[in-house]
Amino acid sequence: MSEKLRVCIVGCGRVAQSHAAGALECADVELSAIVSRNDEKRLAFRDAYQVSVDFADLDEALASDTFDAVDLCVPNHVHVEYALKCAKAGKHILIEKPMANTYADCKLILDAAKEYGVTLMTGQSRRYHDAVLLSKKMADEGAIGEVISITGSLLGYLPAAPTPWWNNNETAGGLMIPLWGNHIFDYILYMFGESPERVYCESYSNGATWEGEDEATVLMGFSKGRFATVRMSWNTRLTADEEWEGQSKMLKSSDIIYERYIQGSQGTLKLNDETMLTLNGAVKCEGAQPIGNFALQYSELANAIKEGRAPLTDGDVGAENVLVQDAALLSAKEKRVVFLSELRG
Repeated sequence: MSEKLRVCIVGCGRVAQSHAAGALECADVELSAIVSRNDEKRLAFRDAYQVSVDFADLDEALASDTFDAVDLCVPNHVHVEYALKCAKAGKHILIEKPMANTYADCKLILDAAKEYGVTLMTGQSRRYHDAVLLSKKMADEGAIGEVISITGSLLGYLPAAPTPWWNNNETAGGLMIPLWGNHIFDYILYMFGESPERVYCESYSNGATWEGEDEATVLMGFSKGRFATVRMSWNTRLTADEEWEGQSKMLKSSDIIYERYIQGSQGTLKLNDETMLTLNGAVKCEGAQPIGNFALQYSELANAIKEGRAPLTDGDVGAENVLVQDAALLSAKEKRVVFLSELRG
């Protein structure tokens, strides 16, 4: 590997733009290539983010020697196909969350990364915020005693999907649970330091266009009687006259309520969005961080490869999040508690 990790972004949609902006901010990586079948979008992306080389085809890109790692910013249902190709080509992999639409597919990716000796990292970008990292550090240092429960709310208003593949369960793998829930599941497992033993979920679809859930409540049971609850909605109107720009954006932080209360045996942490952390009401972290979360995510990937270690959000982390996701979707479908041991295989 050269002094900088040479990265190829695959896909040039909304999330790819956030990744590319992070790459430009990160001193540890060089944005070397872009892959997209859409000529107009690819060329515009190449120019906007100062990308060295562009490819219309992933196989053509993988046959070149222009990059060390791929950053897969493509629809959920093609994650496993693309990741397997990249691993076989010997490219390190950063893959957007969810890692795949099913735990079974995650295991295929994990096995391929191990077989071909490549580093695998999942794009749990919301981990790489100062307030999030500080909340974990404080919890581990005993600032609130033992973590006994977590309550999360993720509420907003979205009348239509910002991209067509969200409308179909087969391509999106559901809706709110994989697209929003995966992030908050990741935070909960991170804070508890383990996966739940069991999951119960109720969900509902109120949307006129999509098949998946836009209302969900998830209850997770952990060891020692501890638990977490997650409430998610895309039907929560926060102002009298909602404005929505359709294809141009998803939702900004100002459009949503995103709160987590981390209850400890001796105190309470509250995380508001990813930018404000309080301990028993006293502010411990607030405001924009000097280096953005996508840049920190890239830096973690580059340093993990250089140091020969697993990234903070490695493939095992991504797979466990999807296992919880699978359990929630199955629970909602069958109206029962699902034990994760049932699904591990």
